[in-house]
Amino acid sequence: ASGAGKSTLLALIAGLVPVQDGGISIDSVQLSATTASALRGRMAWISQKPHIFAGTVQSNVALGRACANAPAVASALRFAALSEVAQAHPGAGLGEGGIGLSGGEAVRVALARAAVYPAADLLLVDEPTAHLDRATAAQVADALLRLADGRTLIVATHDPVLAACVGRTGRVIRLAAVREAAA
Repeated sequence: ASGAGKSTLLALIAGLVPVQDGGISIDSVQLSATTASALRGRMAWISQKPHIFAGTVQSNVALGRACANAPAVASALRFAALSEVAQAHPGAGLGEGGIGLSGGEAVRVALARAAVYPAADLLLVDEPTAHLDRATAAQVADALLRLADGRTLIVATHDPVLAACVGRTGRVIRLAAVREAAA
């Protein structure tokens, strides 16, 4: 249900919110101040409202990663179904907060960020199809499922179509004693 803590759980796994009680372990590595950076290096975060900063599409997808050269970014944009979007070509400038992109295009930029980063074997995805039209939601869901092949995907969604497509199998991530503070 809305407000049940799905987004909070994803943020806890990513180490973006401090754990109040208990702990989080990923592949037997306890999330802590000393391990957070290495664990985050294995993660890709796709939120329902991704942060887009002022700069080019290229820089927003690459995020300064050496592996995200121009050909890799162009491939990731094609993967995220952005190659035909005029305002989403690599050299296009974007305003702070994604001015110049629709909400669906911003989500697909986040999908391209994940696609361009092969080291991400843990995909944390928060409501990727929220607020998208049916056709765009289907494109995002299809690309997300292809991206998740061979990786661990944790997705929070109210979308019954996406939920039905996401299996409950794969490598096990153990969440040890994760409890949210009572709101």
